[in-house]
Amino acid sequence: MSTPSPDALPSASSPASPAGPSGSVPPAGKKGILDWIEWVGNKLPEPALIFVILAAVVIVVSAIGTAAKWEIQPRRPQPVMVEKVDASGAAVLDAAGKPVMTPKKNEDGKIVTELVNSGAPIQPRSLLTSEGVYWMFSSMLRNFTTTPALGLIFVAMLGIGLAEKFGLFGVMMRALAFITPKKLLTPMIVLLGANSSVASDAGYVILPPLAAALFLAVGRHPIAGLAAAFAGVAGGFGGGFFPTGGDGALTGFAQDAARVIDPNYTLTILHNQYFKAISAVVVMLGGWLVTDLIVEPRLMKLRNPSSDPDIPKASTMALTGLEKKGLTAALAAMVVVLGTFTVLIFIPGAPLHGQGVPRLNNDFVPTSQPIRAVSPTALGDTPATQVLYRPEPAEAGPPPTYPTGAEAVVIAGKPRMSESPGDRWSHVIVPIIFLTFLIPGMVYGMVTGTLRSQKDFVEGLYHGIRTLVPVLCIAFFMSQFVNYFAYTRLDRMLAYAGGGLLVEADLPVPVLLALFVLIVVLGDFALSGMLSKFGVMAPIFIPMFMFVGISPELTTAAYRIGDSVVNIITPLNSYLLIILVVLQKYQKNAGLGSLISLMLPYSVLLFVMWTGFLLIWYAMGWDLGPDAPLHFNPAV
Repeated sequence: MSTPSPDALPSASSPASPAGPSGSVPPAGKKGILDWIEWVGNKLPEPALIFVILAAVVIVVSAIGTAAKWEIQPRRPQPVMVEKVDASGAAVLDAAGKPVMTPKKNEDGKIVTELVNSGAPIQPRSLLTSEGVYWMFSSMLRNFTTTPALGLIFVAMLGIGLAEKFGLFGVMMRALAFITPKKLLTPMIVLLGANSSVASDAGYVILPPLAAALFLAVGRHPIAGLAAAFAGVAGGFGGGFFPTGGDGALTGFAQDAARVIDPNYTLTILHNQYFKAISAVVVMLGGWLVTDLIVEPRLMKLRNPSSDPDIPKASTMALTGLEKKGLTAALAAMVVVLGTFTVLIFIPGAPLHGQGVPRLNNDFVPTSQPIRAVSPTALGDTPATQVLYRPEPAEAGPPPTYPTGAEAVVIAGKPRMSESPGDRWSHVIVPIIFLTFLIPGMVYGMVTGTLRSQKDFVEGLYHGIRTLVPVLCIAFFMSQFVNYFAYTRLDRMLAYAGGGLLVEADLPVPVLLALFVLIVVLGDFALSGMLSKFGVMAPIFIPMFMFVGISPELTTAAYRIGDSVVNIITPLNSYLLIILVVLQKYQKNAGLGSLISLMLPYSVLLFVMWTGFLLIWYAMGWDLGPDAPLHFNPAV
């Protein structure tokens, strides 16, 4: 669930405010479970403050663990090796006459793994030491600036925000809705909603009131249109046909978490794209079913729009001639942009054809080199070629101090490319997203007159960035928590301990996936925001699940479901207030309870359908995206 822009929310004095008169107790006369959930949720700190609290908890726990001398033996999953046999059952021998070993596979074709000890026991590292406090202060800026996908989100929102500012998204939604037959209006509205996350807040702000007006215009109940749109936008937030800035953020966090177990693990922004695209259709079917068979029949019995004086008359939402002209030009520009990239990708010798690796401006390939800072006495028999700095002999005077405080630095591992080689087009997803929305948005603005000057252009760029301000604030504090967690080694200790328990429990993968979706659903009643929850859950669950063969891509897919289906009923969703304002236009006495009860059937059915769909996908063994497997198989 994305974070709303501050100016999109009602004021605290709005009648849609979720708290009671004093904000300290549940509304008088309403003591149901939803009222208590709402009341408790409103008492929780804001997401940024939650990460401050979590960071403080890590600081305290690291000190306690160090004093108590906690330790855990790291274990890693390793394939069980067996002798390879030929068709007759005889052992296959190599050139030296020794049996050829191969990974053992179970009846499903999955590699069988076992846990083996890996290295020395891990102990926590306290942040309440001189070195720990120095590290916290010295790394504060670096923790934030190296937050995964920070640049990706920023650049993508430049183009997306401009297209939204000049009105392209709103006109596209209206055009698609108007050309849809009346009987197919519901699935079209839900499908539009499930794909609206590409436009950040636009789906929440534009589609629900538009859908209500469209339903009213064709003689259907406007509240049913509102509910269908909200179910698609919020309940289907994790689906969609297009990659988004949020996908990039999930990718970065998932990759960092996966590298706790496998330092070379790499994900791309498209790691869930196949699953996302089909999920949008699943959400559409679920929303269509609930709207047309449950919600609208009930609403028509209670409040027929044709006879209810409180429901306003339908107003025209048709496109003007200028809007049609601008939309046609914008779509033509989009076709040109995508066609150009298609040529660059598929024509041999073109810039984006074939394999490649990103390079720096000096033609070097960026890499990261693991090193270990040690004292001279810890060097032992380390070869000189592995030491970046060795102190001078004693007679030459005291050795200078290395900047880390150590007197030698030993190479601790092989260099790793910062950006993995692969298809060239996969390295330019962000520029593709940026230009696909920037250029059509500019064309639409110039044709319709919403873009008249360079000042208008710059304001369009600013529009998308303004919506990121809350995200950047949360990301700053979240980055501190995540890096504190890693510095103290508590992330690895928890991953090894939890992963070992999962292996010993030997629960079927489908059960683990369903339980994880449920955990995410429950977490949405305590912490709102897609990135906020993932920042807490990814470092814990992704490494743990890798121990039992669940890939980071599959864990992320399950997270999308849990984060989405409860968005439409959790009181922590700030957009509930925006939707409630629209609801009160057609039902003046509606409150937050009215909205939650309206949306509850969608939440329940989407949870069942979407989770079931994930389990079917897993059973079929389909990849979740390009080079995005279901299983994590450790290297042989």
